[in-house]
Amino acid sequence: MKRFEELLNNIKDAIILNTPNLLSAILIAVVGILITALIVYLTRKAMARRKVDPSLSDFICRTVRIVLYVFTLLAALSAMGISITAIVAFFSAAAAAVALALKDRLNDIASGIVILFSKPFVTGDFIEFGKYQGFVQKIDIMHTNILTYGGTNVIIPNSVISNSEVNNHTSEPVVRVQVDIPIPYDADIKKVKEVLFGVLGKTELLVHDEKHQDTVRLEKFGDSALEFNIRCYCDFKDYWTVYYDLTERVKEALDENDITIPFNQLDVHIAQ
Repeated sequence: MKRFEELLNNIKDAIILNTPNLLSAILIAVVGILITALIVYLTRKAMARRKVDPSLSDFICRTVRIVLYVFTLLAALSAMGISITAIVAFFSAAAAAVALALKDRLNDIASGIVILFSKPFVTGDFIEFGKYQGFVQKIDIMHTNILTYGGTNVIIPNSVISNSEVNNHTSEPVVRVQVDIPIPYDADIKKVKEVLFGVLGKTELLVHDEKHQDTVRLEKFGDSALEFNIRCYCDFKDYWTVYYDLTERVKEALDENDITIPFNQLDVHIAQ
């Protein structure tokens, strides 16, 4: 019974002795959390005003929050009289062990940081690399999310993207639309070009300026047909609308002018 009373007295004495330090640590923690929330809020607002990519904004805000939380924790522990040196040494050793075990993941993280700051593409861009095509939904620290035309959300490690050739189709607001048309060898080239230019004149949503002019060209001599192509320009968001509309109008215009679209043929000559 006496030992129990001595234990309670020791606990009371320890609490009384360390109460000021404990209160200081709690106060530091509360103030640190509030200041962190304020700084993160102001940082996010500032980046929103500058129209920073949302993925980069999220990454910066998360980094700021973690760094400030770590400083708050160390300050609170120091106020309680706990040696920070030993804690830092412990976490340094733990971080080295984790880094060794997760070296492949660290490659993804490094690639993610490079992508976020070098900006080969940003959230909302339509990119193509390898077998993937889609709109960038989010660039995370380890992965990039892409939404394909089929509605599939593809999650790709950043190291894979950074080591691949990436085509960013929305890096420029205006894109080129090209439609290839096979024409019979016996067709009148001038008439064909007149018909195709007429189709372009009736096609909506095209962009016309000094840099973006409609063209109709005889590209090459194919095995079974003359290969013409139409090239015009439109906003990226209108690409597929213009492409399909143009393709349909070309077929209708050729039919109206009795110009057939040839198919592959094979002439066989039998020697007797």
